[in-house]
Amino acid sequence: MRNGWASRMFKSWSFQRKLLVYSLLLSIMPVLTVGLIASYIASTSIQSEVDQNHRYMLNRMQVQLNQFMNSIHTNSIYIATNLAVEKSVREGPGIDNLTASLEMNETIRRIRSTSPVRFDVTIMYKRFNNFAYSNKFTAQQLDQLRALTILDKMNPKENEPVVVPAGTFDDQEDMLLFRPVPIQSSYTDGVLILHVNPEDILQFVGSMEHGYGTRVVVADENGRIVISSKRGEMGRMLNDVILPADKGKAGASAAVGLSGLSGLVKIGAEGYKVQTEESDTNGWTYIAITPMKELTAQSNRIQLTTWIVVGLLVLFWAALAAVGTRRMYVPIKRLTDRLLPRQRPERPSRRDGLADLGDYVEQLADANRQLHHRLSEQFPYLRQGIFHQLLRGEMSERELSVAAEHANMTLDGEFVFVCVAEADDIPTFDSTYREKDRALIHYALLKMLEETFHGVPFCAGFTPKTGQVVLLVGMDADSAEAKESLRKRADEARRHVRDYFNFAISIAIGSPLQAFTAIGKGYEEAIALLGHRFIVGEDRTITADQADEGLMRLSRETGETQKRIVHYVLHGNMDDSRKLLAGLVVELRQAQIQPETAMGLFSYMLGELDYMLQQSGCDIRQAAGIDMYRKLHGLRSLPELERWLADELFPAVKAHLAAESVSRQTKTIREVMNYVQQHVDEELSLQKVADRFALSVSYLSKLFKDESGVNFSDFVMELRMGKAREWLVHTDMPIKDIADKIGYASVQNFNRVFKQWSGLPPGEFRKGQRHAPG
Repeated sequence: MRNGWASRMFKSWSFQRKLLVYSLLLSIMPVLTVGLIASYIASTSIQSEVDQNHRYMLNRMQVQLNQFMNSIHTNSIYIATNLAVEKSVREGPGIDNLTASLEMNETIRRIRSTSPVRFDVTIMYKRFNNFAYSNKFTAQQLDQLRALTILDKMNPKENEPVVVPAGTFDDQEDMLLFRPVPIQSSYTDGVLILHVNPEDILQFVGSMEHGYGTRVVVADENGRIVISSKRGEMGRMLNDVILPADKGKAGASAAVGLSGLSGLVKIGAEGYKVQTEESDTNGWTYIAITPMKELTAQSNRIQLTTWIVVGLLVLFWAALAAVGTRRMYVPIKRLTDRLLPRQRPERPSRRDGLADLGDYVEQLADANRQLHHRLSEQFPYLRQGIFHQLLRGEMSERELSVAAEHANMTLDGEFVFVCVAEADDIPTFDSTYREKDRALIHYALLKMLEETFHGVPFCAGFTPKTGQVVLLVGMDADSAEAKESLRKRADEARRHVRDYFNFAISIAIGSPLQAFTAIGKGYEEAIALLGHRFIVGEDRTITADQADEGLMRLSRETGETQKRIVHYVLHGNMDDSRKLLAGLVVELRQAQIQPETAMGLFSYMLGELDYMLQQSGCDIRQAAGIDMYRKLHGLRSLPELERWLADELFPAVKAHLAAESVSRQTKTIREVMNYVQQHVDEELSLQKVADRFALSVSYLSKLFKDESGVNFSDFVMELRMGKAREWLVHTDMPIKDIADKIGYASVQNFNRVFKQWSGLPPGEFRKGQRHAPG
């Protein structure tokens, strides 16, 4: 109730009063913002300093502790590999082996005296009833330490050394390092144990506590604390000492990985900031811990100061805003008078003068909605264009993102499947539906497919050519369940088409793609799968993973052969097209497919030829002079079909294309020659001219040679050399300037080419022409 009353009261205020409130807030907000930002910067600066200190401490601690551990391991290796120690362990204790025992004792004393770190040594003779030698502990003390029991619990692998942090087991005050003797054995003969007092480690690495209350803790790869300034924490698991800040009491016993310790943690009831660094040498983790109360103290003081300053400024700005709002309201009144001059004189004036401006803005909003509605009507055509560009591979990921946003289209799904639905009998479809009817049929077929595939993350389709619809389906996974769902929807769509239309379709579902920009590849795969229907039959749903490899190979090879035949025919290569056609006929005979399937295969090839001719502006009916599909279905055998294609249809198409292209080719080459003559003084290359006339390099080179009788490079050189010859004979222009004018980057290059062309260097040619008789 109170909120509703406050809202109604605020709405009843005049604009000038609202402006007063807003002005007051705007006056206070900068100060408040600056104070809070200063507080944030101070806190961030302190935390950044602490982070740097953390990194420095962790690096220093890592170096020092690595030195300490390297020294310990090195000393243990010296002892374990010493011949006297190995001999003593091998021969055993006793008066008979007193010499070996004395040598071992002297060796251990010498190594301990020269070591930069302090440690005690124990050697267990496992082969001699676990007899123990120690420079510090008595036999009873060693029994209490249960060293071999600890070693068995650590379960060492082969002869690897084992480090056991202090406090890991009850009554274990020292850090223990186990190593077998001899060193290549598997703890079967003797065991070397180095006892290291944690106080000696702390004395070696230095203080573990620093400014801001920061201290360092070291844990091994299993999460057990190795070194800490607090002896009670050594040997305990990190989970029992440190918890992430978001863990409650219920999660106190849960296992927390070392990666979960980054950021804010709790030790007891207090919060701490933690930074970790893992050692590459032994896998230990070095952890720096700083109390959060030390980091936020200065920030809290800045916030308190900020609020005090804001309170003082409120009194000052309240008076200033009351005067300033009167002047600030003047532009609003001027805007109202300018946009709406006496538009509704019969209407009573409002106190704040904004009602008419509100009506005017609503009119603009209505006009904007109408424009948006008209634009939305154009979205389907825009989407069709986007899909066609994707099919041709003409759009990058960035361009697709921008175009999809403009077309109000969201491309959902981690994977995209390309589904191609095509009428099984294209000739009948083409003859049954005229051009206007085909558009309606395509639209109805597309809508039926989109409704059938409704419910997937993304579904949209388009019609690339007659009798064919491409559907793009976005899915969140490429699992077997997702593929089975697509196959069932495709089967349902084919049933709907049989029920409501007078033709049947086959649907091919390509492999999952990870980007919409790759649908061109998926489309090619789906088309290859559709070619498979001519072997397994029509009215089918064909998927990439369900197709038989042998049949798919035949389908793919047949489809590739068809495309090559069409390519050769369009380029006038009758010999190769006849050879491929003969090979295709032989392959189909060996495959022993049904006659209807073979007929459908050649019908599909004629459809491809028809489509490619339409793209070049030609009509296959005009080229052949007959109804091809009727002629095709009137043939009775494959040899008869081969003779008709090779001897009648293909030559007729070649002649028709030649007649259509001669005039265009001649005109194109004339334009190219004019362009070269006008730009002979520039750097000219076949690639540059091909780009200028939107032609491929190979096609322009062949076309130029066929039409002009010379190569493009020879034509350019002849033109340039002719101009150079005229300038050399009739002018005193320096040779360097002549080289520049005809597009050569260096005089040496021009001299070389001119000598090859005329037989003489430019200077000698000019001199010879000047002194020639006449």
